[in-house]
Amino acid sequence: MMVLKIKMFKTIWDELSSRFDWLKHHTTWLRAIVGVMYFLLLTVLLSSNIFVSTLHLEVGEPSPQLITAPWTRVIVDQAKYTRDKEAAAKAVPPVYKPDEEYLTLLTKEVGNAFISLREASDNNNISELKKLEPFTSLPESLLTSLIETVPDELDKAEKAGRDIILNKARSLETGARTSEDMPAFRDRTKTDLDQSELNEDFKVFFKGFIDREVTQPTLIVDEATMDVLRAAARTAIKQEELHYKANQKIVGVGDIVDETIYEVLVAYGLINNQNTGKSVAGIAMIVLIGMGSILLYLFQYKRDIFRMTNRLVLIGLTISLVLAIGRAVIALNLGTDFNSLSGMLIPIAWATMTVAILVGVDIAIMVSLVLAVFVSVLVDPALSTSFGLHSGVVALFGGIVGVYSVSRLSQRSDLARAGIFVSAVNVLVISGIALTSDMRLAVWVVGVILGIVNGLASSFLTVGALHWFESGFHITSSVRLLELSDPNRPLLKRLLLEAPGTYHHSILVGNLAEAAAEAVRADATLVRVASMYHDIGKLKRPYFFIENQFTQDNPHDKIAPTLSSLIITSHVKDGLELAKDNKLPVQIQDIIAQHHGDSLVSFFYHKALEEYENVPEETFHYEGPKPQTKEAALVALADNVEAAVRSMKQPTPGRVEGFVRKIIKDKLNDGQLDQCDLTFQDLDRIAMAFVRVLSGIFHSRVEYPEMPSIKENNNHSMHKKLEGEVGQEDDESSQKEKQPESPEGTVESIVSREG
Repeated sequence: MMVLKIKMFKTIWDELSSRFDWLKHHTTWLRAIVGVMYFLLLTVLLSSNIFVSTLHLEVGEPSPQLITAPWTRVIVDQAKYTRDKEAAAKAVPPVYKPDEEYLTLLTKEVGNAFISLREASDNNNISELKKLEPFTSLPESLLTSLIETVPDELDKAEKAGRDIILNKARSLETGARTSEDMPAFRDRTKTDLDQSELNEDFKVFFKGFIDREVTQPTLIVDEATMDVLRAAARTAIKQEELHYKANQKIVGVGDIVDETIYEVLVAYGLINNQNTGKSVAGIAMIVLIGMGSILLYLFQYKRDIFRMTNRLVLIGLTISLVLAIGRAVIALNLGTDFNSLSGMLIPIAWATMTVAILVGVDIAIMVSLVLAVFVSVLVDPALSTSFGLHSGVVALFGGIVGVYSVSRLSQRSDLARAGIFVSAVNVLVISGIALTSDMRLAVWVVGVILGIVNGLASSFLTVGALHWFESGFHITSSVRLLELSDPNRPLLKRLLLEAPGTYHHSILVGNLAEAAAEAVRADATLVRVASMYHDIGKLKRPYFFIENQFTQDNPHDKIAPTLSSLIITSHVKDGLELAKDNKLPVQIQDIIAQHHGDSLVSFFYHKALEEYENVPEETFHYEGPKPQTKEAALVALADNVEAAVRSMKQPTPGRVEGFVRKIIKDKLNDGQLDQCDLTFQDLDRIAMAFVRVLSGIFHSRVEYPEMPSIKENNNHSMHKKLEGEVGQEDDESSQKEKQPESPEGTVESIVSREG
């Protein structure tokens, strides 16, 4: 049974391994899966605060606890203010005006009716008149009376009746405003007709006209005037402000939560009244834009890093970790007065410093911008208070200062200094926020303390996590390189003791390559450290290399040139083995493998040609590959230049510069620089940097003159004195006899012997 379980587990494991191997060979799918995972993780982290509400209250329910104001604030119920303004606008009574368009139509219809009367009167044709409106309902006797009316009377009747109808219709008091007003309007108009001087026939005619033709209200709402009145009504509404002091009661135990209290709780962020689904969707969009911004920047400006999956995973991991820490920090209870400051404790600078050291400064700046937005959303998902903005501003400036603090990392103490810089900037930013938001003194003091803790924690986290990130993602940081440059490292110590010539050669190569790297904007730290290790393969047979031969015997004199070439070229392979055994970074291993390219060991090749004919040249070449990067090319050039210039006789500045340029030109012509991205301008700068360093090494010295001994000086001066004073020979002789000779051991004799 156990055997079956083991076989089943092994089958499952093999299946998973095969699928993982498939993913490793299909990097596009792998990157897509990792991207989706980070998108979901960041969305969950940022939206987690939506689902964690301090209070669960609804309008009309009693409060289960005493709730006080976290800080002093003036709260405006914007929703109520909007409702009040709209209610005031709706309360404005309507203002009417005559419907001139409709009244013009009525005037035209009255005119048409009298035109028909005149035509019927001229033709004496009642039958045709009865077919027209508004005559169809009138009795024939009335129609006969109407058409028999003389023209002047017709004109007067038309004008009088039309004026009565239109005057009543235009009047704001008697006109019909709605359909319900139409019966009253007709009655009032008919009454005026009855009281007019029109004869009875025309009164009947116009009453019928009103009943059949006046079918809609004669007044309409004056929208232009109404808009002015509504605007005035809205303006008249004053905004209601609620002033709360810190710790002031908002609602007590058992008190009913009305709309005003509910809005106050929402304004303080104590209740989340947003639609959860919409909020999560909005946060997901922000996450998508943030991730897309970083990827687009890398694709546009840092294409080499964009292709490195491990770098992308590292960026996503640091962002996720710092937001997870931020979520835990926000959950801390700092007290009622200080909970709003918890976002200022999120160590954003840790993520930005880590990315700056392991990936690049430019990318770290972009990460700082995106993280500042993420922190604002993390602290306040609804973005309804100023807490999120304050935390985002602190995160932004702290993150950027952290990046620049480690941009030129040269020793581990720089990380501690970076933490101090971040703390200082946090204090300044928090102080600025305190001044602009009228923050109380106690809250400002706590904010400053949190800002200092933030900076120091970022530094500690960077130091602690850097090793694990380097190992896990196979990235060599400048801190790791600085550790490898310690002379007490085992390999360097062996090199100093077992191959001292090679050690000092490597140090000089490092000086040359570092100066050249600074001139062409390459990685100077990597170049210097790689130069120190580039010849460690010579530890296997140190005395076969000229710089380690301190006696007159040269072992190459006793062996064949082909064997000598094999020994010389094998130091590259031996160096790679030593580098792998000692777990040196891949970048250094690559430089060890490439620092000779596939160049020719010319000395032993020519020596072989002197002894044999038709010697195959391939036997005397290094295996390669050629330098693939600027850094590898710089080490290769510095290695050749240092060895060649050291062998020069009378290395004057002019000869050194000419020799340096010749070596670089020979390497270029030999194709050793074809696969690295050095330009001709770079090669010129490299040559100038080499010459500048070599001029300091091979400078001319003052030749000190040989100092004559004191005794010789004394004898010489005595001889001159004797020649100049012949007349005083006896006196000199007597004086000389009186003076004893200086015994050995006195100062004069010692100086004479040492000189």
